[in-house]
Amino acid sequence: MNRLETLPFVHPVTPHIYLACGPGKGRFPNCHGYLLLGDRTILIDSGIGTDRIRQIDQTMRIDGLIISHSHPDHILAWHGLRDRQLWLPAETPETVEDLILLGRRFVEGEANARYWTDVVRDRLGIQPLRQPNHRFDDGERLDFGAIQLRAIHAPGHLDDHYCFLETTSKTLFTTDVDFTGFGPWYGNPESDIRRFRESVMMLRSLAYDRVGTSHKRPMDRNAADRAFARYLEAFERQKMAVRALCATGMDLEAMIQASPFYHNRMADIKMQRIFESQMIRKNLELLLDEGGIVEKQGRFFILDE
Repeated sequence: MNRLETLPFVHPVTPHIYLACGPGKGRFPNCHGYLLLGDRTILIDSGIGTDRIRQIDQTMRIDGLIISHSHPDHILAWHGLRDRQLWLPAETPETVEDLILLGRRFVEGEANARYWTDVVRDRLGIQPLRQPNHRFDDGERLDFGAIQLRAIHAPGHLDDHYCFLETTSKTLFTTDVDFTGFGPWYGNPESDIRRFRESVMMLRSLAYDRVGTSHKRPMDRNAADRAFARYLEAFERQKMAVRALCATGMDLEAMIQASPFYHNRMADIKMQRIFESQMIRKNLELLLDEGGIVEKQGRFFILDE
C-alpha cells in the first residue's frame, strides 16, 4: 500500500495517479484534486483546502502545483504550497495577483466586483496568486517521468480553463467539465456557451480510458461517455428553461427572481443574482440569435411557430 492510502480522503486511480477528495464531496468552495506520482509529486488544483494539503505534504512531499484555471475553488489553498513549483495556464491574466482586479474580471459592475473580492478574501481566505514558475500552453507536454501530461485548452467555462490527458494511462482530467447535476456553469462575463459546448465535444472525442473531474469521482470510459452525453444535453435543457420564462413576457429582473438555474437555493442570494443574471443573459442571446424569441421594451417573448 502506498502511504498516501493511509489518508482517508486519498484514493488510487492508477498506480501513479491518486484522487485527493475535497471536503463536502468536492462541492464549491472546494474541489477535488489529483496527485501525480512521477519523478516529482504534483497536485492538480488546490481546492482540497489547507488542512488536507498539509496532511498530504506530511505524508509525501508535494513538489509542485498545477492550476487548471483561476476560479476560486481551484486556487483556494494554493498558498499552502507557495514555496513549491507553480504552473499556470498561458491564458491566465495577471489579475490573479490582485483580488480586486480578479473581481472585476469575474463580475460586472464595481460594487458587485468588490463584493466578490470581499467574499473570496474574507469568507474563503483566498490569497492572490504569485508569478508562476511556468506557464503551459495548449498541446504542451508536461514531463514528470512516469507521468506524461498533455495540456488541453478547453475554454467556455472560463477563458483560461484547461483539461489534461495523462497519455501513459490514458486518464483524462476534465476539471470543470464536471458532470454534476447542475450542468454547465458559465456565470462570468468571459464565459461563452458556444465555446463551452465545443470544448465538451472535443474532450469527448479524445482517446481515453477513464475520466477524473473536479467535482465527481473518477469513472471509466463507458460511464464517462454517458456522462458526456448528459452534460451536452444539459446545455439544451438550460436554454429551454430560460425560453420557458419568455412564455409570459418576462423581463430580465423577473427571470432572475424566478431563478431557473439555482432555484433560489444558494445561501448567498446576492452572489446567486450575480451569476444567475449572467447565465440567463447568455441564453437569451442564444435564443435571440436562433430566432426563437423576440425582445420588446425589455421583455422577452416566444415567437409564434
